[in-house]
This record gives sequence, structure tokens and C-alpha cells, in this order.
Amino acid sequence: MTQTAIPDRWLRQPALDPTVMRYLVLVGLIAVAAIGFGLANENFFSLANMGILLRSIAVLFLLSMGMTFVMLTGGIDLSVGSNVAFAGGVGVIALTATGSAAFGFLAALCAGMAIGAINGVFIGQLKLSAFMVTLATFALARGLALVIYDAKSIHVSDPAFLWLGGTSWDNIPVVIPFVALVFVILSVVLYRSTFGRDVYAAGANFDTSYVLGRRPERTIVWVYVLSGFLAGLSAIITVGRVSSGQPWAGLYLEFDAITAVILGGTSLFGGRGRLLGTILGVLLYGIIVNGLVLTGTNPFLQSLIKGLILLGVVLLDTQTQKGRAA
Repeated sequence: MTQTAIPDRWLRQPALDPTVMRYLVLVGLIAVAAIGFGLANENFFSLANMGILLRSIAVLFLLSMGMTFVMLTGGIDLSVGSNVAFAGGVGVIALTATGSAAFGFLAALCAGMAIGAINGVFIGQLKLSAFMVTLATFALARGLALVIYDAKSIHVSDPAFLWLGGTSWDNIPVVIPFVALVFVILSVVLYRSTFGRDVYAAGANFDTSYVLGRRPERTIVWVYVLSGFLAGLSAIITVGRVSSGQPWAGLYLEFDAITAVILGGTSLFGGRGRLLGTILGVLLYGIIVNGLVLTGTNPFLQSLIKGLILLGVVLLDTQTQKGRAA
């Protein structure tokens, strides 16, 4: 009896796309974390806690989407947390002075974009280090917030200004469908526009992008302006959540956003990443933080765990980048 040779192409199985594999792993980790914390505390899956969880990570969703654009260009934005406090302070002061919620919204957005524009010009046009520039604006924005507030919180009672951050439909915060809408808009911008292609090109190879006439320095400016705009939106939501402007609002949010974005698969080296991965990263990170709080974990231990998560995802991203370069 003769054996029939089987063509190699019949034996080869298509490899699962690494991005899809990463998303499946993230979904699995989200499920494991949720089930684990649900078993540890019966209130984890309560509608009240789900509302708290979603509202608490809404701001992180927005900042992380902005951070994704920034990191796709190979940059980083350490100023976003301080910018939330600064933009919120400007918005609250404008609201108090004019009595107009619309003017307060506009002032907060413009303030956030102003910090973003400073970052963008110094990094994109003047070619300075993204780390050093945003570290400087991190201190600048926080200092301005403390000056605006005189280091004291300012109570806000205007229902229109508080609506986005403080209103819920049953147990679903209004801000969640709003964040979903922002996600859809930014996805269209990133994947269906020339600007989105320029973002990926700037991160993949700045010099090649410049030679091809894509003007990466201009793209970088607008990416940081976008990050500042989302910080302004986050400021409005933050004020709405607590019914007051706080000089220490947004503390350590830049740390949380960077962790969530890298966790979602966006490379520290630029040119690789997607918004869906960022959303999954934020969900996983938010569930872990919420679960630690709900189970009464020592706050100092929580900081240790957050640091270990960031260290782990940075190490993973570095090894992945080495593997791609090999």
C-alpha cells in the first residue's frame, strides 16, 4: 500500500493573530479578576458597586484614550492628572464668575487644550524630550491649580455643570454612554482618517514620515492638544462626581492611564496599539483597583500592587519589542 503525501499547506494551521491573542488574554483576566473579587466580597457584583466602578473609571477611559494617541507617536504625557485639576479649576472659576455652565465647560476645555498645546509645541516643534516637557507641565498645571483654588476646594451647585459627572439613569451613570460615544469618534479618527495614519506613521518612524511629507511634528502637536482636550472633559466629569472643584483632583491619574494603555497592548516605543486594547486594559485595571478597595486591602499595599502591575507590563512590552526586532 502506498502512502499519499499530504501537502505541507494542508498541515500548516493559521497562527492566531498576536493582537487577538492579547485581547483574549485580557478578557480572560477580566473574567478571572471579576469572579475572584466577587467571591471575596458579595457586594462586588451589586448594581450599586457596578455604578461606582463605571463612574470611577470613566475619567480613566478618557485620559487613557488620549494617552493612546500620544504613545502611538512614541511620546508620553505625565501632565494629564495635573491638567484635570487645572482645567477643572479654570472651569469652576469661569462658572462662578459668569453663572454660565456653557462658559464653564468651554473654559475647562480650553484650559486643558492650552496645557496640551504647550506640550505639543515643545515636543513636536522644538524636538524636546516628551518625558521632560510633560514632567515640567505636570508641575506647572498642579501649581496653577493650587493657585486658582488657593489650595481649597470650591463647592459647585449648578445642576447643568454637574449633570455629566453626577447623573445616573437607574444605576447606569450618564457618563458611560458619553464615553462610549467618544470612543467611537476617536476610533473613526484613528482608523479612518489621514490624521490617524499620520499618528501611526510618526510613531513607527519619525524621519521616514517626515521624508514622505506627512509633517509628523504637526501631528505630534495635535496629539497632545487632543490629550489636553480629553483632560478638560475629564475635569468636567470629575467636578460633577464630587460637586466641587478640588486642587488635588487627578492625582496619580497619569500613572493609572499609562499602566492601562500599556496593559492594553500599546507599545512604549510607538507605532503599535489600538483603542480597543486600551479599553480592555482600563477595565482590567479598574476592576483590580475597585476590588482591592472593596476587600479592604491596605492602601499602601494597593500602591505596591499598582507599581508591580506597571513594572510587569513595561517588562512585557520591552520583551515583545525585542522579539519583533529579532
